[in-house]
Amino acid sequence: MSRDLPLNASAQVTLDGSGNGTASVGPTAQGEVWHAGFVAGVHASSNTNEATCRLYCGGGVSPQYYVGGTTFGSTGDSSSDTPQMQVGQQVFAVWTNGDPGAIAYLSINGTRSV
Repeated sequence: MSRDLPLNASAQVTLDGSGNGTASVGPTAQGEVWHAGFVAGVHASSNTNEATCRLYCGGGVSPQYYVGGTTFGSTGDSSSDTPQMQVGQQVFAVWTNGDPGAIAYLSINGTRSV
């Protein structure tokens, strides 16, 4: 029998010399499921160059896993257009054209079952 618990997860990446980087996080516990509609938020430690950020949910950074994007990847934006996730799947946030050396953050909030 599974039980519902709060979902709070995060990942970060330091953007490279071109202002690009990828952070990812996903379920890790045996039988853990993240319920569809969890909120994925992105922002960065600086925004001289406003990064774009694309979100992917599933097996990798490829078109079939794309769930949305934002032109506010540095100042912050979020999406709840997310599918159910299970162990072996990840949420990927891919920043482009941000500030080189900035730390970019991905935060996940919602409900999970274990």
